[in-house]
Amino acid sequence: MSTDMPASAPQYQNAPQAEPIPPAPKKPSVMGRILRAVLGLVVAGAVVYGFNYFTSDAAQSKAGECASVTGTSTKPEFKVVECGAAEANYTIGKVLGSTTESCGGDYDEYTESARRGPDSKLCLVPKLAEGKCYDSSSTTMGPSAIDCTKSGAIQVVKHLPGTADGTVCGDAQPMVIPEPKLTVCFGVPENA
Repeated sequence: MSTDMPASAPQYQNAPQAEPIPPAPKKPSVMGRILRAVLGLVVAGAVVYGFNYFTSDAAQSKAGECASVTGTSTKPEFKVVECGAAEANYTIGKVLGSTTESCGGDYDEYTESARRGPDSKLCLVPKLAEGKCYDSSSTTMGPSAIDCTKSGAIQVVKHLPGTADGTVCGDAQPMVIPEPKLTVCFGVPENA
């Protein structure tokens, strides 16, 4: 019997070496997965909010711009238009920071509650012309010019931009707008 050890496998100098096996990647921890999910929801929410903000005319409006507001007082439709456009029936007097704020004065108010995104509240100044008559009993948004002989017509007897003082109207009914300063005096049409 031989006590010799078996010969080891021959070693070759230029033989390819076996690539080391990299360790298996660590599985993300539960906390890491939760943080990634929360971060994904925050990013998605920001995208939706931004889309609603940047596609809402009311949210993007600035004081001094003109708007077309149509529909009824319970379901108005708002869009920003050029001030010279025939459909422009309001000027935006103030943009409020919160829907709970009040416009004050004789503004018409437009509030837009977004399902997602910012809520908006605008103080609107009706575009009126001296000498024209308007329907005082209309339930639609925006001033409706009508024939002065119609029932319910009121006439603009004075239109005074740059003035916010109802006393200049005398016996006529004043509408006073603080920003931009405007006083409109209404009276009974001469042809009524």
